[in-house]
Amino acid sequence: MKRRLAPRPVRSQGPVGKEANHTRRGITLYEVVIAIAIFAGAIVALSEALTTATRAALQSRMQSQAVLLCETKMAEVVAGATPATSSGEVPFTDPGLEGWTWSVNVNPATHAGINQVEITVNRRQGANSVDASFTLTRLLRDPQAFVTSATQATKQKALEAGVTHQQSQAGGQ
Repeated sequence: MKRRLAPRPVRSQGPVGKEANHTRRGITLYEVVIAIAIFAGAIVALSEALTTATRAALQSRMQSQAVLLCETKMAEVVAGATPATSSGEVPFTDPGLEGWTWSVNVNPATHAGINQVEITVNRRQGANSVDASFTLTRLLRDPQAFVTSATQATKQKALEAGVTHQQSQAGGQ
């Protein structure tokens, strides 16, 4: 059988000088201070966790927007709406995209007639803000090389056709 411990009586002087038996009730000031310190520590930890989570969510959203803007600019370059020539950082002019910039870097690839097009989208605001950057690289046919070879092929066919046409006219006379 378990033995139950009874509260320890506290002896103190009563009003008439006699000892009185009191049982201890409530909590002490020391216990209250410890509880408040634990509670404050928990609040600080939760506040830091919330700040970190908010910053991570903002960084994720900014990075997703950078990817979409980069893909859009690459589509414009592929379609010919934006020239495939190297440029410095150019700000986006669309509303809501203040602070965003893009740049194009075009280099010849290892194969003739192919260019390596690199599009970079950036957003840099300041020291304590969330920044985002994304770079997309794609190989594209060099339009100049394609036009040159197509033009040469057309000229060659025209010359051959002209010679053949002249020969047939000369033979018919």
